[in-house]
Amino acid sequence: MSLVLLFPPSLGRLKATARAQLLADTLTRWLGQAVHVEVAETYAELETRVLQCDVDLAWAPPSVCARAEKDAPAIFKSVRQGRDHYRAALVGRARSLPAIDNLRGLRAAWVDPLSTGGHLLAVSLLAARGLDIKTLFSEQRFYGSYQGALLAVLGGDADVGAVYSHGDDEAAARETLVSHVGASEVELAPFAYTDPSPNDGLIVTSRPSNVRPLIADLAHVTDGSRGPTLLLEIFEADTLIRAEPGDYSAVGRALS
Repeated sequence: MSLVLLFPPSLGRLKATARAQLLADTLTRWLGQAVHVEVAETYAELETRVLQCDVDLAWAPPSVCARAEKDAPAIFKSVRQGRDHYRAALVGRARSLPAIDNLRGLRAAWVDPLSTGGHLLAVSLLAARGLDIKTLFSEQRFYGSYQGALLAVLGGDADVGAVYSHGDDEAAARETLVSHVGASEVELAPFAYTDPSPNDGLIVTSRPSNVRPLIADLAHVTDGSRGPTLLLEIFEADTLIRAEPGDYSAVGRALS
């Protein structure tokens, strides 16, 4: 029976599908058994299939990791630029950049209701400032990917969006913008940063399979014995570390 690895839709379908095929071929050789990689249509599908153990592995945002943490045999948290956490940056068009206290009546472009960097962290920041998210914006739409949401802001269909950022400075936010919209990033600018959240992670579910050997194989990525791998390149991570119990509990509380 093939192992099934599920990808989130946040990279955009074309980019995610290309990476999925590369990873399937590599993991099949690495693990010695067939690996089938799929791309979820939505974060809701990703979460449902993880919680129902319909897949063996899932690359998931912190919101899904938080809900899976209690029952998952293991979660391998990504580390980027030496950090196992990230923030979200609120962004707008550079030539008419809004201020965080002057968002009323604007239009928001989010990634997905369950996207931590592309929705939840931003909403949490605004709520902490006493802003009523239900009435603050004149329109809120979900575009399914970071690229889609950012293109909506660039094209004038929205005024505000959010992206993940590895730091609370413009250089870190621009690194993310470049990865999703290329040279057009100069037309966008960050104007606020959220509190940190644990990074996304690779969830091992309890689906009937050789779970323990699978966890042991994945652990080799973290101890340096295999060196850099395509797995890390595709996840754009320096390494993976096994999450400790409760690492995602703060995210879980924010969702409840």
